[in-house]
Amino acid sequence: MLSRRKIMFTVASSSALAVTGRSMAQQTKTIDVVKDWGFAPSSLLPTAPAETPTGLEPARNEEVTTAFRLLFRAPRGVTPLLVAEYFEGLRDKNSAGKPYNYEWPTPGRANPLIVGFFSMTNTLPSEGDQTSWCAAFVNFCLAVADKKLTGSALSGSFRTYGQQTNDPTPGDIVVFRDAGPKGNQGFGHVGFFVSKDNNGIQVLGGNQRGSTGSTGAVTRTKFGFSSGGLIFHSYRKIL
Repeated sequence: MLSRRKIMFTVASSSALAVTGRSMAQQTKTIDVVKDWGFAPSSLLPTAPAETPTGLEPARNEEVTTAFRLLFRAPRGVTPLLVAEYFEGLRDKNSAGKPYNYEWPTPGRANPLIVGFFSMTNTLPSEGDQTSWCAAFVNFCLAVADKKLTGSALSGSFRTYGQQTNDPTPGDIVVFRDAGPKGNQGFGHVGFFVSKDNNGIQVLGGNQRGSTGSTGAVTRTKFGFSSGGLIFHSYRKIL
């Protein structure tokens, strides 16, 4: 488990590298989001082509500053669900009026708050804030709450996390797998369980659309047990 001090060191280090990389990128014509942000993972996450590409360019200094201020303000000493609710409730926007808990549209810049979630994984955000970030978000919330992580941005890493339960309570983890061949590669979705009924499961998570009108945000979305290319996999108790 990670202490608050270790969390702040890890994220702050990523922030410092991001600012440095951004200055270097301004001196060239080609922008490499991975190098600009300075992430150095031990493994790469294969990602499917984005249906609607969002921001890829490096964020501005003031946006990075705001993003990490918001990351540092995440409540400590609470459950991961309350950490997730904190990010859901953010109302801060950049100078263009884009919320920090939403993906930012193209042409434009990668949302540094979302990129910051990847500091708790071993994954390069190779498509800016369009890289699948549901597992990165869950891992970040777990880290802030001083709970065990999977350290992976692949949602399938949560299929064996903790103890499986058939009687979930709010705040448990809910895992879906891709209904197609990619499901066998660990692709799918993960978030925090809120409630369920006969029609599906209410999930609070990242990279969800819900009623936001965005390509992905921290929000609540109702998922069917088998719909939209996803199949319910399991509920997991947090360690």
